[in-house]
Amino acid sequence: MLPFTHPIQRWRTVSGSTCRKGAQSLLGWALASLAVVAATGALPPMASGQNGQLDAVSAADLLQQARKNREVFTKDFQGFRSKLAVRMDGKVHHGTCLFRVPGTLEIALNGGKAPSVVQAAVRNMLMHRVPSATAVTTEARYGAPDAHSLGREVLLDDKYQSAYRIKDRQILEVDRKLSDFRRVLTVLETKKTASGRYLPRHVFAVVFDNDSGSVREAWTYITRFQQVGGNYLPHSRHVLRTGKGRNSTLLIEWHDIELLEEATDG
Repeated sequence: MLPFTHPIQRWRTVSGSTCRKGAQSLLGWALASLAVVAATGALPPMASGQNGQLDAVSAADLLQQARKNREVFTKDFQGFRSKLAVRMDGKVHHGTCLFRVPGTLEIALNGGKAPSVVQAAVRNMLMHRVPSATAVTTEARYGAPDAHSLGREVLLDDKYQSAYRIKDRQILEVDRKLSDFRRVLTVLETKKTASGRYLPRHVFAVVFDNDSGSVREAWTYITRFQQVGGNYLPHSRHVLRTGKGRNSTLLIEWHDIELLEEATDG
C-alpha cells in the first residue's frame, strides 16, 4: 500500500530514526559496490523503474510489467448483481447494479435509469478491472531521469502522447492529451491483494485546458473493495468533483453482491 503522507509528517520522519537507517543502508550499499568494483571493475546495475538509476529493462518491458501487476478479474469471472445505495449531493437513492463481462452495465435508481455521473463512476472502475492485453504495441521510451516522487517516466508515441510514471512496478500516473483537454490521473494510494498485485484505492484526476493550460475540473476517487471468492469487488466509491464553479459529492455503496454463473445470466 502507498499511503498518502503529509509533507510535514514525511519531514519529521526523515529527521528522526529514518535518517539513521537510510544512512546505514546507503553505507551498506556503498561497501557492497566497492567489493564488486574490486572484483569486476564496474558498478552493479540498479533495478529499473527507479529515478536516476540505470535501466535494466526497456521502457516497453517496464510498462508491460506494471500492467501485469494490476489486480484484474479472474478468467472465470462472469459478473455480479447487487443492491446499490447512492448518496448524491445530500440525497439518498436506492437501486440495483448488474455487471456482465466484458462490459455490460445496468444501474437502476428509484425505479429509473441512474444519472450519467453514477454510470460513469461505476463503469470506469469496473472496466479497468476487466483483463486486457498488457503488451505494449506502441513505441515506448524513457523520459529524462529525474527525482520525481511517482517514479520513472515512460513515454508512448501514440495519438494521446501518453506519459506514465512507474514505481515499484505500479503505474502511479497517467498523462494523456485529447482533442481540447489534457487529463492527468495520479494514484495516491494502492491496496496489495492476496495475489501480490495491486488495486488503486485513492486516485486524483485533473483536467487541463489545452489552450490556456488552466484547470477545468478536478476529481478525487476513493474506493474500498470486498473480496468475493477469488475476486475483489467494489464495496464503496466516494467521488468528489470540483469545477465549473461548484463542488459535488457522490458516494456509491454495494450491498448483497451475488456472482453471475454465466455471462447470459440476468
